[in-house]
Amino acid sequence: MENKRPVLITIVVLLFIFTPLTVLGAFSNSNYNPLEENSNHEFYYKGKLWFYNEKNRLMSKYECQTEICEYTTPIVDDNTYKINYYDQGETKPVGVIDYKYTFITDGALINLYSVETGTNLQSYKAIKNYYTALEDNVYVIKNSNDVWGALSIGESLMAILPFEYDFIGLANHFNENGELKTDRFITYRDNKWQIVDNENNTISASFNDIITDYTDEYIINKKDNQIKIYSYEGYEVLSNYEIKDYIILDQYIGIVINNFVLIYTNLNEGYLRSIPIINTTGKVSLNKNGTNLEVLLDDNIIDTIANAFIDS
Repeated sequence: MENKRPVLITIVVLLFIFTPLTVLGAFSNSNYNPLEENSNHEFYYKGKLWFYNEKNRLMSKYECQTEICEYTTPIVDDNTYKINYYDQGETKPVGVIDYKYTFITDGALINLYSVETGTNLQSYKAIKNYYTALEDNVYVIKNSNDVWGALSIGESLMAILPFEYDFIGLANHFNENGELKTDRFITYRDNKWQIVDNENNTISASFNDIITDYTDEYIINKKDNQIKIYSYEGYEVLSNYEIKDYIILDQYIGIVINNFVLIYTNLNEGYLRSIPIINTTGKVSLNKNGTNLEVLLDDNIIDTIANAFIDS
């Protein structure tokens, strides 16, 4: 027993010396390496992008491969096809989405990056979100093969549309939460234009000319300043009118012809209201004011349909 006491003392001393070193070594290999501490919480620091949570605790660090290393700024290509898209958003990069994911431009690549796990999940060529909030956090994305798909980014990642389209666009329609609606998309593939829903079901006929807008019931085509309106089955409606312009608000659609605005809910039935307009070069618009529908010309109210939204 006497011979074992020096050995036991030696073991205790060695544990006292080496245990802190072991802990320090493990700590230095983690995201919290004190030798790389970003004390000012700069986003770009020492060739890395640093991601912190709401408590300023470091979540992960992205290792930049090029000098161009930053949050991705989306593009909007809808004007190429004259789509009626939302164009009032402020051009700005996409930040961290729900403290989980972000898009990082690193040179020519756009990486979908998991902030939680510190890993790149996929690389893309372009993304678009119209610089506004989209239903279900949807992003329209172009992959490395130059085809477009759509992804919902929330608690998890969900493919909305597969990567097989030459173009995907959204019309300028918002839901009651102020989010751009993503229940249906304008798509172009194999030289055909169609409407596809958010489960990738084709819900319209195919068109040779560009689909520039849509409602739940109708599809609008605008070519060479000529406006034509079709059912989803591909049948033209109001073909006896020379349509100058149109406006859409929820279930209401206004058709501008000659010196009148015709207000409809169903284009196969009679119009609800025929409103004369004197200034035919003015801009007609619709506005929801409580339960009333206001018809405006150059922002001046020219008519009101009372209780138009009584059941909304």
